[in-house]
Amino acid sequence: MRAVAPVSTAPATAGVAPTRRRPRHRRASTTRGVPKASAVVSEDVSTPTGPSRRGVLAAPLVAAAASAPTGGSLFAPPRARAEETRVLVVSSSGAADAGSAKTFPSVTAALAALSPRGDASQASIRLSPGVYAERVVVPASLAGDLLIEPVAGAAPGSVTLEHRTGSPYEATVENQMPASRGAVTLRSVNVRHASPSVANNYAAFATPGSSLTLESCDVQSDTGSGIAAEGATLVVKDCRVHDCKSHGVAVYGDLLGEFGSGEVSDCAVSRNGGDGVLLRQGAFGVVRGCVITDNGGFSVELVDCREGTTLVNNKWTGSKKRAAVRFGGYGEEDVVAENNVEV
Repeated sequence: MRAVAPVSTAPATAGVAPTRRRPRHRRASTTRGVPKASAVVSEDVSTPTGPSRRGVLAAPLVAAAASAPTGGSLFAPPRARAEETRVLVVSSSGAADAGSAKTFPSVTAALAALSPRGDASQASIRLSPGVYAERVVVPASLAGDLLIEPVAGAAPGSVTLEHRTGSPYEATVENQMPASRGAVTLRSVNVRHASPSVANNYAAFATPGSSLTLESCDVQSDTGSGIAAEGATLVVKDCRVHDCKSHGVAVYGDLLGEFGSGEVSDCAVSRNGGDGVLLRQGAFGVVRGCVITDNGGFSVELVDCREGTTLVNNKWTGSKKRAAVRFGGYGEEDVVAENNVEV
């Protein structure tokens, strides 16, 4: 993991260097929302251990910010929308099973057809049942919100995106489109992944400055984490993230600790080798209504998180040797934890 630069959770006043807030280590009797004494531990972590993740995030963030329209922000900019929704169907058999919609042999081919348009109209790529052995990369040049989902009437769990490769740093699904140009949603799709790398090893990945949502998906990685964001906006709803070699869901802030947020709600996160949910390096997060069990690390680990991070209505497991939730670095006093139960 990369070394974490100390960053204050409060905005720095111009001309005044931000100060590092000393962590307040809670006693078990005062921990909010966690009934068992072993549920939470606190530890001051100035420099995370482990290998650095690939690349430097600053350059992509600067490029994404520069592309944002005047008057907008990186993650919620005003952008023009065409009313038309472009519909493209993907079918490995080549059958045109969605009326007049054009059919493509792969998601990659459908994305290539969208790119030349250059407008900001919405697009929907609909997948016929089957296993698609490909790496899906939404390019930075694309514009307009994009939804990838099964065709109407497809049975639950009948569509799988799978990428198993000997090349490092290759996610199965990767969004590179800046949030200023559009957001990507993946719905009701299985995601399977294997790519040999020490760092940046994710089944689904939101790159710096992008926005990615997964809804009702089933995600598993043989070599890394299930779902991750670095300096991006990530939403994970009603998903199963399981049996990953590393973490289930990992949300990292950018190098400055100013961007990066993740919402994980109504999900089942289990049997992962690392943490169930990891928030660190200035990330802001909400973990709500999840069942997080039987992970090799902590159910939830928070290191240097931003003010307002919330843990509410979750069920999670700890053990005699490991607490369910761990706080590290600064920002613990700004985390809201309510109605969580250790099971």
